[in-house]
Amino acid sequence: LVGISSLLDDEQDTSAESPPVLAEPFTRQFLRLFADRISLDRDQIQKYLRGTGVSPADFLQRGWCSETKKIFSITHPLELAKQWKGANRSGIARDYDQAMFLIGACYENSGIRVQDTLNSQNFTPHPATPDLLDWFSRHGGDADMKQAAQLAKRLYASWLAKNQPKVQEQLKLFDLED
Repeated sequence: LVGISSLLDDEQDTSAESPPVLAEPFTRQFLRLFADRISLDRDQIQKYLRGTGVSPADFLQRGWCSETKKIFSITHPLELAKQWKGANRSGIARDYDQAMFLIGACYENSGIRVQDTLNSQNFTPHPATPDLLDWFSRHGGDADMKQAAQLAKRLYASWLAKNQPKVQEQLKLFDLED
């Protein structure tokens, strides 16, 4: 249902750039809400999500945002990245989580080495990650997020070029190989 709603939203909304096609349905809905912003009023979110089968609680449970005084705010990428620091990289499976981890790690003085994660044998790249990094480099909530996303995009592109066998293996799992 979320995927179908996402397709219908893409057809109806021609004023803004749609989130990446390869992104997971929940990710696409979240990006529609928070394109070019870091916070949104609860009433606006509920109005937008009405009839989609998605609730704000879905995003809260994933840790993608928080609510304070009826305002939803994106969880800062650096905060998300630090939550994953030292954890097994196989747990970063969702496309949004991978993108936010990489963006957060690219903030100045994050203390997180992107290459350590990318080169971990437990890291499995999601096919939507490069598109999400590109999307955030244009539609991140603020200038710092856009700048970190641009750096993450460059680092990830370099890693992808050097790790084609692993990338192709993942594309096969999603039935996306050439």
